[in-house]
Amino acid sequence: MVLKRDSSIVKNAIKLKQKKYREQEDKFLVEGIRFVEEAILEGLVDHIFYSKDIYSVNGYERVLNNDLPKFEVDESVIKELTNTTTPQRVVAVVRKPKIEINEDLSFVVVVDKVQDPGNLGTIIRTCDAAGVDAVYIIKGTVDVYNDKTLRSTMGSIFHIPIFYYETFKDAVENLYSMGFNIYASALDGEDLYKTDLKGKTAVVIGNEANGMSQEDIMLCNKKIRIPMIGRAESLNASVAAAVIIYEALRQRL
Repeated sequence: MVLKRDSSIVKNAIKLKQKKYREQEDKFLVEGIRFVEEAILEGLVDHIFYSKDIYSVNGYERVLNNDLPKFEVDESVIKELTNTTTPQRVVAVVRKPKIEINEDLSFVVVVDKVQDPGNLGTIIRTCDAAGVDAVYIIKGTVDVYNDKTLRSTMGSIFHIPIFYYETFKDAVENLYSMGFNIYASALDGEDLYKTDLKGKTAVVIGNEANGMSQEDIMLCNKKIRIPMIGRAESLNASVAAAVIIYEALRQRL
């Protein structure tokens, strides 16, 4: 039986496109065979919607051959559940991971009011690739479970612990309690390539347009800068994050 648009289970899933419902339900939507498969492997999928055309997609069995609740819907419902021009014929309702902070953390990236979903998703993906222990998200940063952010993570959302803080002060107090040095990006900071990042290191990535506030910089005990020898005044936030993260990784290898 094909589930209709006016069924309660479809209506409730569509609501998850809005941040307030994602927060209320602690659930979000993922689309595409690869992404849904990642969620299945993590044991976080509540149920799956698919259209009949999924059988023409390579790898469809990876998301359909399981005991999870599955509902066939019209292609129009799949399109309504997603924001992509050409949706991939499968969408899953996924529970947000429940994670506790591990006191053995040694490398953390703090994201402070980054606004672009693509930047945030790319930062998370870079952290995953470089083996960062955790990402701290400060209130005012774009929603991690925004569909554009999720697509930019390329599945890394399931691979790295993410913690949320109401204020930057709350985050740094937690980090200091664990013995971290906290590195702010600042024009008067030490040259990144002359800075020792091998110890307990937390790197802060600030807002794209304004960077970190002076108040937040003052809460950090270290300052760094990426050398700029050309005429550009700054780097894209996710690019700057990648440069710093991989320098820290290089020192740790």
